[in-house]
Amino acid sequence: MDSFDVAIIGAGPGGTYAAFCAAKSGLSVAVFEEHEKVGEPVHCGECLSLLAVQRLGLELPQEAISCKIAGIKLVWPGGKYSFVKEEGYTLEKEKFEQFLAKIGQEQGANYFMRHRVTGLEKEGHWKISTTRGVYRAKIIIDASGVASVASKILGLNRQQQTVVGLQYELWPIENDGFIEFFLWPSLAPHGYLWIIPKSGKRANVGLVTNDAPSTRKRLEQFIDMHGLRQKSKVGKIAFGGMIPASGPLPKTYFDGILLVGDAAGFTSPMFEGGTSLAMTSAKFAAEVAEKAIRKNDWSASALAEYEKKWKAEFPDYRRLLAGKEAAYRFDDKGWERIGNLIPQDLSNISALEKAAIGAKVLFMAPDLFFKGFVDAMEALGKSRARYYGW
Repeated sequence: MDSFDVAIIGAGPGGTYAAFCAAKSGLSVAVFEEHEKVGEPVHCGECLSLLAVQRLGLELPQEAISCKIAGIKLVWPGGKYSFVKEEGYTLEKEKFEQFLAKIGQEQGANYFMRHRVTGLEKEGHWKISTTRGVYRAKIIIDASGVASVASKILGLNRQQQTVVGLQYELWPIENDGFIEFFLWPSLAPHGYLWIIPKSGKRANVGLVTNDAPSTRKRLEQFIDMHGLRQKSKVGKIAFGGMIPASGPLPKTYFDGILLVGDAAGFTSPMFEGGTSLAMTSAKFAAEVAEKAIRKNDWSASALAEYEKKWKAEFPDYRRLLAGKEAAYRFDDKGWERIGNLIPQDLSNISALEKAAIGAKVLFMAPDLFFKGFVDAMEALGKSRARYYGW
């Protein structure tokens, strides 16, 4: 039975980056992935900020970059928009994750493809049963996504609250280098829509909503309303699945187990961006695992430092989730009015300017102010890269 210091479940961005970091620190690492190829199928909008890349110390290969992004637009019902200048990339996500796997393998990480984890038993070390063999490891890093294999098998956490996302790749669609997020509650209740530019005049066009049964119907309606039906062709359905929407789980570490990324509930509250959070939490998990193994102690108390690390670094999710719920109290007309009251350029708004905007809304639209305007705008503002929004 092959034995490793660390076993990682899932080869998404969190799992592949955890494998790289852990192997680089000298640990023996196994990654178990149920699919045949790393990065396939694609499971997200494929955005990553320049700040996230810099924080993680990565130099992206050209084949992983689809196109460069100049910033983000918030498109209000009625057609007006506000924007934030913030550089980043849209990725060819499968190439990006394959790149992460490659640099991990160069450090000594072992990848076991078509190995779905089916059982976990604690016998001092972990006994890990998969569809293609049985293995042992001292510590498990669960990067298996919202379903969280470890949580499901071992009953570690309550089930996460989720929203559903669906996305088409359409072409040809012109772009100006900005990601577009549409806050149109009539089409995406408790969610939003997007057009994310890619190379070759391709674009990811999709939505997130809590109304799972009508997801495809609502996306098709948006495509028609936005005039994309007649001039675009469908390349592929690149994403369809559940996304955590209730913030970090009550516990993200246990005796010999660390949860990262979606498995821990780490997504940006407003727009559900998860790649930067997944990779940063993976880095923290690898650091804590390395320290625990050097001390020959991977008990829950020895792994508690992981939660301290991410809580010190990530924003206060309780506050941001309250802001998201405030945002959902506005209908299309409310967002259209907000778009008429706030500046178009939101890139660099000082505290004084924010206060002035709040006073303007209080004076001109008190119903919006008392419905939660300030909290909703904070949630939008904390979707930026500096707060791990993307």
